[in-house]
Amino acid sequence: MKTKKPAKKKIAAILSIAFASLLFLPLSFLGVVTLMASNRSVQVEAKNIENETGLVQQRGRALYDPNGDYLLLRGVNAGNLLVSEGWLSPFSIGESLDESGNAILDHDGLPTYPELPMEQAREGFLKNPNLSDAQRKELLRIYRSSWFGPTDFALIKSMGLNMIRLPFYWRDILSQSQDGTFFRKEEGEAFAYLDSFLEGCKDSGLYCILDLHGAPGGQNGYEHSGDMTKADLWKEERYQKATADLWAYVAGHYTNSRPDLSPVIASYDILNEPCSDYSNPGEGSDPDVCYPVFDQIYQAIRGEGDEHVITIEAMWSYDRFRDPAHYGWRNIMHETHMYNWDHAKIPYWLYNDYHELRNWGHDYAVPFYMGEFTFFENEAAWKEQLALYERRGYSWSFWNYKASVTGWWTTSWSVVTQKLDLRDGKRKANLATDTYEELRQAFLATSTEHCQKSNTYRFVSEFIQGAREPKKADLFGQSD
Repeated sequence: MKTKKPAKKKIAAILSIAFASLLFLPLSFLGVVTLMASNRSVQVEAKNIENETGLVQQRGRALYDPNGDYLLLRGVNAGNLLVSEGWLSPFSIGESLDESGNAILDHDGLPTYPELPMEQAREGFLKNPNLSDAQRKELLRIYRSSWFGPTDFALIKSMGLNMIRLPFYWRDILSQSQDGTFFRKEEGEAFAYLDSFLEGCKDSGLYCILDLHGAPGGQNGYEHSGDMTKADLWKEERYQKATADLWAYVAGHYTNSRPDLSPVIASYDILNEPCSDYSNPGEGSDPDVCYPVFDQIYQAIRGEGDEHVITIEAMWSYDRFRDPAHYGWRNIMHETHMYNWDHAKIPYWLYNDYHELRNWGHDYAVPFYMGEFTFFENEAAWKEQLALYERRGYSWSFWNYKASVTGWWTTSWSVVTQKLDLRDGKRKANLATDTYEELRQAFLATSTEHCQKSNTYRFVSEFIQGAREPKKADLFGQSD
């Protein structure tokens, strides 16, 4: 129950607030302005366009579907399917050990595991003495089909979502010789899984964003880039050429070899979280460093006659974007990722306003996409933030669809959770030492029938079910 303050204390509080307002009037004014901006509705030019490409297209601040109707993408990421992240994963290459070689335990007495970038996971898997090449190939197939299958496409569709962002790795498309030369894999091998995934999306009525999560040479040095030892894409021309060639190969395949799958692809997300300074990845994207590389990739895609939307990411705030018109680019979408790590201390309205301030002067006439985010277990924040994105006309995809956790709980980081109860001496599967049968059983156990829905499933489903369709006046600046 609330209690009333004595009158003297109330007056003193009012005077203090008034005095503070005078001192910080400029800041208060900016706060009001940005709050108004964060609550404004998007204004786009039309509810439909002439679209002869048969692909998702960009016009002004909006996306339009192959029929030319206004499109807002609502989706989820399929992380840890093609690119490993130790904290999401049911497998490892060994536990975290202390100086004496003993397992480091968490506060629940469970073993902990180090980060697992793709290069380390791959090396451990390839050197496992218990496996033949044929068994490795079969295990990879079992893992992928178990982690994400027909049940998962159907579940995502049932939530009211219309898109999946698919992170993939450069080794899915390219190979590298011993002398460091990059070359294209045979088309049937390079695109077998991507084609299959896109066919699943097509059959389920879902769009897909193809996201290069780890580029040759590395673009940020994070675990999920595949290699935590470098971010040399920005320094070495051979890595830049390989990345541009990768995207040319992708564009050529879906323009010429599999044009039937082209309409399923909402966009090419050309580089995940491009952080140009390996020594300080938290600094994010330096436009002077990143945009010349972006332009190489853009030109390689358009050189194949490909007309898909190309997504440009800038980290970690809006002010790292440049005007696409300056480069002569067309069919562009801008993307960033929003993780309010200090959400217990920083309210989301303040977090939003901070980014709105950074957006001033960088709000170009292109659609915007929130490619990754979570609001943890804060149900109110899920509703309020998703509503904000929808008002602003931002397409969105939260992180992540599935996770394996080393306890007996679910996690807000996923829609469905595989609960790896590691009590009583149990552990994650070890790619480097386990037998074929041990790994097979571990991979089969990741299928969604063995998982539990998390609170995120409910938060997102209920929001979409309750979200009204945007009024035309909100979207197009005109009344019905």
